[in-house]
Amino acid sequence: MSIDFTARAELTGDVRHVFAVLTDWPRQSPWVPATVVERLPGPVGGPGERFTALSRLGPWRLDDRMEVLSWQAPADAGGTGRVHVVKTGPVLGGSVRILVAAAGGGRVRVEWSEQVVVHPRGLAVLAALGAPVAALGGRLGFEAVLRRGRRELEGRG
Repeated sequence: MSIDFTARAELTGDVRHVFAVLTDWPRQSPWVPATVVERLPGPVGGPGERFTALSRLGPWRLDDRMEVLSWQAPADAGGTGRVHVVKTGPVLGGSVRILVAAAGGGRVRVEWSEQVVVHPRGLAVLAALGAPVAALGGRLGFEAVLRRGRRELEGRG
């Protein structure tokens, strides 16, 4: 069982800039509460790039490790960018798909979709029981993250 959600936002700006900022993973740290995103050794800016989002809440920590599987930056100002990331950690599996598309009139549409699979089995059962609430929380949480990053994503910050 997975927890699935899609967060959406519409921004003002250039699709290439929005894609570049959104996929510069460590730049997301100020937007995500209690989380620091760090690159791991290896390729940067394309398939094979690895990073971790370390979240802390009091004594608890969650290390969400990820690797970029595919990467298509927007070719021009009217283009579309896509990135597919797989979660590789011992607690969180699944995938992230990000779409950044020109929406006309200087607007950019962002869709951030996640499919989260919780490991091990005991935690997975608990996650399954709360999946609808977790999916709603994920969508609202990532929409808030995109709002927090709006100034930087739009090139104003």
